[in-house]
Amino acid sequence: MSALDERLAAHLHATGLLEGATGVVVGVSGGLDSMTLLHLMRFGAAAPPIPVRAAHIDHRMRPGSGTDAEWVASTCAEWGVECDVHRAAEPVTTEAAGRALRYRCFEEARTRLHPGAVTMTAHTADDQTETVLFRAARGSGPRGLSAIRPRRPPAVVRPLLPFRRAELQAFALQREIPFRDDPTNRDPRWTRNRLRHQVLPALEEAVPGAARALAALADTARDHVTALDELLDARIAALAAGEPGHTGEPPPAGPRPAAPESHELSLDRAALAALADPVLALILRRAAARLGGDPGRTATAALVRFVREARSGRRVAVAGGVTIERHLGTVRIHRPGDPPAPSDDDAPTPTATGPRVYIGVPEHRHDDDHEDDDITSGAGAIAWNDGSARVAWGPAPRRGYPHVAHFAPGDEQFPLVLRPWQPGDRARMPYGHKKVKKLLLEARIPAHRRNRLVVLTDASGLVLWIPGVTEPAAPRTARTGPTCCVEVSLHDDN
Repeated sequence: MSALDERLAAHLHATGLLEGATGVVVGVSGGLDSMTLLHLMRFGAAAPPIPVRAAHIDHRMRPGSGTDAEWVASTCAEWGVECDVHRAAEPVTTEAAGRALRYRCFEEARTRLHPGAVTMTAHTADDQTETVLFRAARGSGPRGLSAIRPRRPPAVVRPLLPFRRAELQAFALQREIPFRDDPTNRDPRWTRNRLRHQVLPALEEAVPGAARALAALADTARDHVTALDELLDARIAALAAGEPGHTGEPPPAGPRPAAPESHELSLDRAALAALADPVLALILRRAAARLGGDPGRTATAALVRFVREARSGRRVAVAGGVTIERHLGTVRIHRPGDPPAPSDDDAPTPTATGPRVYIGVPEHRHDDDHEDDDITSGAGAIAWNDGSARVAWGPAPRRGYPHVAHFAPGDEQFPLVLRPWQPGDRARMPYGHKKVKKLLLEARIPAHRRNRLVVLTDASGLVLWIPGVTEPAAPRTARTGPTCCVEVSLHDDN
């Protein structure tokens, strides 16, 4: 077998863990694993041709930790490696708090070195084994059994995961790499220490090869999770495409304004409810996780009941600050910073910046009251945050926009106006007039989508058409002259 440094160099090349990196910060505790990693990065065959520095955190968890910090800094100086040392403001009392402090300090050291640098931690195959065993004992699913990943956002890599601690120990002895024993690593108060020194040896004795098999289980679970996430994302996209009110039409041809970054997912409630409970649970958990949520097993079961049983207008929050709401035929999931949707019983005042386009006949001349508005007398186009529209006179075949209507001067009172809908608007229907709000409710348009809609009114303010909701009235007179073709595309159509 080739030397450890040569195999590490081959591993880094094969995995691309350092590809594009402009520097390396090695997290160093002073123990065997981290000191060996720092030595490999500084002197071994795997040493990269980019700046390498160390970072050490004094957790103040035991007497003498300050002396260890001084020793790490001194050894780094002897090796020609700059070292950032951070001392905790208060003694750390839990493993979780210590881990959070370390990664925060590592990230600060990395960004000080260079934004394109990476942080290396010295996790080994033994650490992977212990983590898988611990999470299995707690009943974790495949995602938890993935355990320690080779990469962790934003820029942490773990190059020693394929290697056993015994290999590092033999290499350190051969190269006379100094390190310090941390007595807390044998303190039975810490769960990991009991697993390492008591449970795993007994398990390995009962099932030879168990440690290696547990580490391999993490790779298997990670592959399964990656495949499952891809399948779930495809199903979520299909459920979003089937949201009530969605046309399923392809996006219109030609340039369009960019849609704002989505802070939410809106899914078809009926399609969700038709899924078996296990599939529904996975989809809801994945959808919430994509927006920063972290529902546990109990919370996920509650979400399944919510989708099946909650009345329209209800909402529930999950860990991570994500809110899930039921609005008519839609389940809306949104993250912090995205305001909750209005109640289905409310008539929300439109909040989007929409158009106000006056459409006159070709001979029409706008008056001074409209000089700040968009006027279309012949052909024209306009775009706004939530959509775009085109207007043309004469024969105007459909050109790719999903909502199209024709209007004749003999039928309507011009100028027509394309604008956001407003509370109190009334629409002309074949059987009379009806409130726009009532039409939107009957069309099962969720409240959070209503304030993005536009209406086309005549000169009196009567709504003639709601693109994507109502059909324009049939012609009432013979069309002897040119007609006006209005085409509308809304970003929700995609």
